Amino acid sequence: MLALFDFDDTLVSRSAAIRRWARLLVRREDMAEDAVQAIIDADHQGTTPRDEFLALVRSLPGIRMTEAEIHDWYAASYPLCYGTEEESIQALTLLRDAGWKIGVVTNGSTIRTSQKLARSGLAALIDALCVAEDVGVCKPDRRIFEEVARRCGADLAGWMIGDAPVEDIVGGAQAGLRTAWLRRGRSWNGMRPRPDIEADSVLEAVLTIVNSPRRTPSG
Repeated sequence: MLALFDFDDTLVSRSAAIRRWARLLVRREDMAEDAVQAIIDADHQGTTPRDEFLALVRSLPGIRMTEAEIHDWYAASYPLCYGTEEESIQALTLLRDAGWKIGVVTNGSTIRTSQKLARSGLAALIDALCVAEDVGVCKPDRRIFEEVARRCGADLAGWMIGDAPVEDIVGGAQAGLRTAWLRRGRSWNGMRPRPDIEADSVLEAVLTIVNSPRRTPSG
């Protein structure tokens, strides 16, 4: 069986990492403490393009770095804000021990995803990584799910686990996968199709999946 995972805020806590980075920057530049939330707001859960995000950050009161300096400092410091993800290690180990193939499929940056993966302790536990920047298509496009399944050496049949309603849940379902949504304190917005299961953590999702009947989804 195949288990596909989103990366940011699924296997690794991107929201915690951007908060750590914001605090590092505020300390480095001796900015007011409320600048931390302004930086997080500018990031907009990772949806703000990086050049635009760093331009917004650089416009905040107290920033002394030049445009080039803040880009270089971000590239060097941001990956260091990630660390070992014990719960995700436990979840993926459980799947591997049960004989599952494991893929990571993300719309993020190839370089940053590889850096985060190395720091998370998860690299040795996955069979394939598929980054939109590398393959040229993004979730929810079916082709990126087909590609990660191919890299895993598995049929496109199993589960997609993620926190994004459209990219992960709708995309996974349209690719013929069963889906697990990490709700992170949210309620499902009524979008169709609904996830097959909802969970508060990746470990909870995996425990539910391995104990569920194995079947091929009808599509």
